[in-house]
Parts: sequence; structure tokens; C-alpha cells
Amino acid sequence: MAPLPLQVPAGPELLLILLILIVVFGLIGRWVYRDAKSRGSDWAWQWGVGIAFLFFLGLVPGLLGILIYVLVRGERVATAS
Repeated sequence: MAPLPLQVPAGPELLLILLILIVVFGLIGRWVYRDAKSRGSDWAWQWGVGIAFLFFLGLVPGLLGILIYVLVRGERVATAS
């Protein structure tokens, strides 16, 4: 009897989905960072990294993080141009 090949079901497809999710979560974190920076937040990079990390933990923690950010963010700072 021949040994069974050790393959993960849907290996390449799973890898592609994980890669897409990593890119999407990174883009969401970048959006939060840029929004916080445009509002003059001294904590902009922490918001961006924190939101991206929460999305890596799961969809619900990520969405809760976005909700909290939207509720506590300040007004936009006017730029002198």
C-alpha cells in the first residue's frame, strides 16, 4: 500500500485568502493611521497598528476597535496651505 501524500486541503487557496486578509487589514490600519494623523493625533501610529492587530485577532474585535476609534477621534486640524 502506498503512503498517502501529506497535503493540506485547499493549501494554495488558503494561503491566497490569508495573504488577501493581511493586505486588507494592513490597509484598514493605514486608513486609521492617516485619519488620526490628519486630525492631529499624537497617537496616530498606535491607532493604526492597534486596529490592524485587532483585525488579526478577529473580525469582531477589529470592528469594535474601528467603532471606538470613530467615537473618540477628534476634529480635523485645518492645514495652512
